[in-house]
Amino acid sequence: MKINKNDMSNEEIITAQEIKLILERYRIGKKPLAKLLGWGETTIIRYMEGDTPTSEYSNKLMTILESPECYYELLEQRKDCLTNVAYRKSKRAVLSSILSSKIYAAAYYIVHRTNGDISAKYIQYLLYYAQVFSLAIYNKEFFPEECLVNKEYIPFVKIYKGMKCCGIPILEISDEYLTVEERELLDIIYDNFSWYGPRALSALSIYDRSNLKISRDQYNNRIFSKDTLKNFYKGILEEYKIENIQDIARYPDIRIRELREA
Repeated sequence: MKINKNDMSNEEIITAQEIKLILERYRIGKKPLAKLLGWGETTIIRYMEGDTPTSEYSNKLMTILESPECYYELLEQRKDCLTNVAYRKSKRAVLSSILSSKIYAAAYYIVHRTNGDISAKYIQYLLYYAQVFSLAIYNKEFFPEECLVNKEYIPFVKIYKGMKCCGIPILEISDEYLTVEERELLDIIYDNFSWYGPRALSALSIYDRSNLKISRDQYNNRIFSKDTLKNFYKGILEEYKIENIQDIARYPDIRIRELREA
């Protein structure tokens, strides 16, 4: 039987323009990128000149385009393939790409505090409470991402999937990515919530979210809007007499005790 090529995989192949974006985003040359990937030196050059990558090679390139964390992991694993200058230049670029997003800066600040001994799911709980207490106490979002509603209770799915897929590296968090106020809030959240294991924090967040009104974002995703979160947790502040971030410790201590006694 004759096979029609058009009936084969409809999988999208990365374009030369997208490969160019990888080179620019991570400040890496064509030959060095090919070396990092373990390919022939001219492979990327050929793709830029019009050759079509195989599905396998296209997928690898698309992964590092969409996930700076995966590129960082690749860079650290294969840095001996590069000159010191090329490695340092690309490392600065990929760290900037990851940490310029406030939610990633917050997540990797937490990772750094634990020396990497933390799961992607547990980070979600801490990010959630950093966001809601920032809204309630400071009247401003910590990061712009919306809190999604789903069966897995994963509020920030993109960063969760990236960490599950590429691992959780320990990144260097310089002062430029988080303010003193933001670091202080993250420290308070970590110091007071990390006393409790994942089951306790899961029960706590599930209970809280069961009392929240569900909205829709512009893409019709089910979310807890920032206004809903702010108003709910302002009520929590009043109920538990939380006047500043130092008082946040009262919340998990009292709330979890109440859940156990219920």
